[in-house]
Amino acid sequence: MVEKLLRQYGMELRVEGTPVRALLQPMTGKLERLAIQDPGPLGLQSRQRYLYIGPLEPQLRTDMELTAEGKRYAVRSAHQIRGADGPVYSWAMCVEKGRDTDGL
Repeated sequence: MVEKLLRQYGMELRVEGTPVRALLQPMTGKLERLAIQDPGPLGLQSRQRYLYIGPLEPQLRTDMELTAEGKRYAVRSAHQIRGADGPVYSWAMCVEKGRDTDGL
């Protein structure tokens, strides 16, 4: 069922060069709003986080790169979400490369 939803509503993106259909949306919520900007050596820098929901393959790992709509994203945290019969989909938190305070 998740794969059907991703085919219908997902966007085309690449995981380390491999094309997939997935959801990639800005994260929202109280904690995320507090972390959107952070003072760094060059002033305030964006810390916007993005939620990825996609297929189990390719399996995401920390520091992999996603490409969507001409932008590059670094995977900061990745998990396979399990159902009663095993893994169902991949979940990840990403940051846009070049805009993260880690200097990527």
